[in-house]
Amino acid sequence: MTLVAASCAWLAGAPLAAHAQSSVTLSGIIDAGILYANNSGGHSDWSTTSGQLTASRWIMTGSEDLGGGSHAIFRLMSPFNVQNGHGTGRAFNVAYVGLADDRFGTVTVGRQWDTTIDTVSGFATNETWAGYIGAHVGDADNTNASFKVSNTVKYASPQFAGLSFGATYGFSNQAAASDGSSGFANNRLMSAGAAYTRGPFAAGLGFLQADRPDAQPAGALGAPGAGVYDDYENTFSGSIASTAGVKRQRIWLAGASYRFFGALTLGGMYSKTQYRYLDATALTLDNYEANLTWQITPAWQTGVAYIRTNGRYSGTGTGDAQPGWDQINLGTEYALSRRTTLYLIGVAQQGRHAAAQIYGVSPSSTRRQLVVTSGIQHLF
Repeated sequence: MTLVAASCAWLAGAPLAAHAQSSVTLSGIIDAGILYANNSGGHSDWSTTSGQLTASRWIMTGSEDLGGGSHAIFRLMSPFNVQNGHGTGRAFNVAYVGLADDRFGTVTVGRQWDTTIDTVSGFATNETWAGYIGAHVGDADNTNASFKVSNTVKYASPQFAGLSFGATYGFSNQAAASDGSSGFANNRLMSAGAAYTRGPFAAGLGFLQADRPDAQPAGALGAPGAGVYDDYENTFSGSIASTAGVKRQRIWLAGASYRFFGALTLGGMYSKTQYRYLDATALTLDNYEANLTWQITPAWQTGVAYIRTNGRYSGTGTGDAQPGWDQINLGTEYALSRRTTLYLIGVAQQGRHAAAQIYGVSPSSTRRQLVVTSGIQHLF
């Protein structure tokens, strides 16, 4: 739905024709289904779902042609649960405004995805066809975009012969910490990345660093314990030795894919996540994913992925803990039309020196867990 911004023209006292290139578009996604887990906290579970393939949400975008290849742009996104109609607690989970130029790139300010989501996360199957349950353990590398970034300034370049790059900085918005020291780094975030596409080949790199993400809730990331704003809280956001919070988190990511015969896409990615906790302990997680997607017909797609995660704790009180997980993602989608898709996704996981814990489901009481979800998604 496109609405000409007539009210803006009227308020400016200018003719409507002068704003013919200004528009606001309302769109969105409705995604609902059923999920089965063979062991969720020790019990089998059947439940309805909202947004397993892609989050259900309203999306409002706007663009004003400023001439010379420049545009003023904005985007507002509001997720909701289609099963009960509730929102997430935020009016908008993504909200930004900025300027885009065909020659120089785009600068946006507000709450948005960090750069690694743009350059690398698409090589992971949870961002294409495996849904949220297909994420790497705990989504520690944030390929699910479990956390968005507030207080950001973000730059994205145009493509130069297939190459693009960008960077994001999320301010802490704090002048001083509770102990009187500078609060400039108290819950700030920095990320950067680059992507390259040439014919059937694509690749991407990314890096992210979050400093004291649980220090205070008004910074770049919603801190644990901050109610509806605790979007940073995850499986690994506390030390196993003392439950102390994160002092620093760093993520390195790399991915690539190649399309064969016009129908088969072989892809993979690697990510390393390092947590440094306030009690001087640490955790490193290495994720290795290989995946294959087959476009059987223009309407029917199926895929398989294998993910291996190696973990390593260090520091007093962590012992020799070296958890690991092996995971298989299977998925298929069938498009009934350009807007409506049916999907079926299965994820099986086995822990090594750890309980299985498929993303979005309570950890298994054993080392094994199986989750299957099926649903329908409609774009409007």
